[in-house]
Amino acid sequence: MNIRITRLQLAIFTITFLSGLCMGCESGGSDEKGEATDVVVVVNKEEITREDFQNELKWSKRKYRVRKNDVVEPNQETWLKMNTLNELIQESLLRQEAIRQGIKVTSAEFEKYLDQNKEGYKEDTFERALEIEEISRYQWDEKLKANLLIRKLTEEVINRKIEIPEKDMLDYFNNNKEEFQKGEQVRTLHIMVETEDEARRILKMVQKGKSFSDLAKEHSLGLEGKSGGDMGYFEAGQMQKEFDGVFELDVGSVSDIIQTPYGFHIFKVVDKKPERNMNFEESQKQIHAKLLHEAQEKAFQKWVDEIRQKAEIIIKYEILDSI
Repeated sequence: MNIRITRLQLAIFTITFLSGLCMGCESGGSDEKGEATDVVVVVNKEEITREDFQNELKWSKRKYRVRKNDVVEPNQETWLKMNTLNELIQESLLRQEAIRQGIKVTSAEFEKYLDQNKEGYKEDTFERALEIEEISRYQWDEKLKANLLIRKLTEEVINRKIEIPEKDMLDYFNNNKEEFQKGEQVRTLHIMVETEDEARRILKMVQKGKSFSDLAKEHSLGLEGKSGGDMGYFEAGQMQKEFDGVFELDVGSVSDIIQTPYGFHIFKVVDKKPERNMNFEESQKQIHAKLLHEAQEKAFQKWVDEIRQKAEIIIKYEILDSI
């Protein structure tokens, strides 16, 4: 199993979780008439049933890579259940808030979001993947709709209202300059072909003085072939490891044939830039993204905590324990 939770971590999580529910929270295992129910938690009169909880628990185990036949230790199972309960309550509260603010997901928005989440699957492999995970298509769609609705709500209420002043970005740059460095870069022309024989014929033509760019336009299967094979600048580690030897070549030099699973490659180095520190202008986009994410996370958590404190949350612990 991939979950590693100590008893101390579990205790801290439990205390933090319960403290977030303390306002307006009750517990019980029966309805107003004293009859047993199958409801695990009630969030502002919205009931979350045993089935809802079990489905969400399945999602949680999938997220933390817990396989069907894995042996889960008691403390890990407790953590999974508490985390699942927390996520269900938060999802319910945010869905209610979206309704209150009149925020909805249109059919077109959902279809676009669905297509994005299905990218990479071929034909019926998507449905097969759901079967393996024991998740119905209805459950999958409902989870995506909930995620998209909460994303729209968060964007409207939190993200659009947050701005990062340039002074804050400059302060971060000045205090963390070690984060903003560019390694050595090379600019290359690239030719990729299917067979080693073809690569050898092209390499001989290059060695006899034939234009590398013209050969790339004529023979290369790479996307950059139409532009003469120009790959622009890249650093070591940004490309496949087989290409790292290109950094040892001098400007104007041509590589030997390099084989990868995609084909056979030849490179010509046309320029090199030494390792250097980035200036503020180059780093600004990266800093903005980092500070914006941190600010959004902080504002989101504060907002959710405020919503929780105003909510009436009733947890049926004896039913939860029986799951």
